[in-house]
Amino acid sequence: MLPRPTTNRARHSARRCSITLAALAAVTALVAAACSSGSATKAASQPAATRRAASIPPIKAYVGLFKDNAVAVLDTTTNHVIKTIPVPAGPHGMVITPDGRLVYVSSDGASAVSVIDTGTDAVTASIEVGKTPHGLALTPDGRTVLVAGFGTNQLSFIDVATNTVSGAVPVASPHNIAVTPDGRRAYVASQVQGSAALVIADLTTRSVVGRVALDKVPRALNFSPDGKQLYFTEAGASSVQILDPTTNNIVGQIPVGASPHHPLFVGSGQTALVVVQGPGQLAVVDAVTKAVTPVTIGQLPHWIAVSSDGGFAYVTNENSNDVSVVSIDSKKVVATVPIGGGPRKIVIQPGLVAPPTTNG
Repeated sequence: MLPRPTTNRARHSARRCSITLAALAAVTALVAAACSSGSATKAASQPAATRRAASIPPIKAYVGLFKDNAVAVLDTTTNHVIKTIPVPAGPHGMVITPDGRLVYVSSDGASAVSVIDTGTDAVTASIEVGKTPHGLALTPDGRTVLVAGFGTNQLSFIDVATNTVSGAVPVASPHNIAVTPDGRRAYVASQVQGSAALVIADLTTRSVVGRVALDKVPRALNFSPDGKQLYFTEAGASSVQILDPTTNNIVGQIPVGASPHHPLFVGSGQTALVVVQGPGQLAVVDAVTKAVTPVTIGQLPHWIAVSSDGGFAYVTNENSNDVSVVSIDSKKVVATVPIGGGPRKIVIQPGLVAPPTTNG
């Protein structure tokens, strides 16, 4: 049988079908181009800071968990714990290098200082310093970590470049340490019952050069940024003591409440903060007028870290197992973060902290 000839109607139908398919393809291409152009325009219109945000690592705080034998890593942007790092028993003292790359942690249930790399949030070194190390301090140049060897009765020096002990000075029962802003001297809280004192060590000659006798056992201490005042606390006292380091005389007191512990200056030194353990408060002190504003936080507050811009204080609460984030300007708690068992010391990386997310 011969094939049937193609009719005009069939030819017209095929032509219309081809035209329709071509039109649909053109429309699809136009829609795709428009979507692509819109996405590119939207991305281009975003601020550069917004486009970079995803690639900027968070500012992290590191919290020693005394009961958990660990260090919690807190993302200050989200106020969530992003990792927990095991360390030897009893994490006690903590410092962070000025560049925020290394955290040093002493463990008073052992004889070591652990070194944490903040890039990986892992322990990269362990330094033997002798039994029961307590507080740590860092020289302003970031080159030397000072260790209060409570069980060895000495102030030890760790070379940050090599992570080795480079020397020691005899100090009886040292607990916490404050270094002068010029890095020349360290004042060490010597907790010898019946012979309590602030022992003064020259960091150039690495020798003891003075001693301030005290009636009560010293606890924590810090210098004002200009080095003209040393704030320190004592067991059994309800006031912060003010020492003039040029005369080594106590020149004043600031009543803040029962059992003050860690004092810390903010920014240029116009404001100071003090944890007050009895009532569970952070005392915000006007360093000029000595006026005090109490902020209620958690149970048995222990230590303070302040953001680089001086906007926020992060305060550990040992008995409520959390960290209070306090706006220093408004003098209000803006977040409460569950952190782990027995939080004591805390340090924070340098950098601007975004306004914390309210949590609890």
